Amino acid sequence: MKMASAEVKSASKVVGEATYEIFDTIAEAIETLGEDVALGLINTQHATNAKNKVRQLATGKPSKTALRSEAMANLTADEFASIAGDPQALEALLGKKVSELEKKYAAMSPATTDEDES
Repeated sequence: MKMASAEVKSASKVVGEATYEIFDTIAEAIETLGEDVALGLINTQHATNAKNKVRQLATGKPSKTALRSEAMANLTADEFASIAGDPQALEALLGKKVSELEKKYAAMSPATTDEDES
């Protein structure tokens, strides 16, 4: 298990920092959280993922959060090395990657109308 932390924002202002576990196994999550809580978290995320798939099929494109996650997952080791320690460079690179993904998904989706764009 690893520990991670992230800034917490409210109304675009940093209000604190959250520290949390990143579990290596389900057993580790159950040991730390208890079976009921771990199962609840898994079921909640699983339901969210299923809803997001339906939403994506209906709109023809993934959510901004899904695009950002996909962009992050697709970064290469060289790209990570090029932005190491520079949050602004990371944001710029992710912005570029998200734009590329948006274009890719737009090309794959059925034609949209002006009403769809609003």
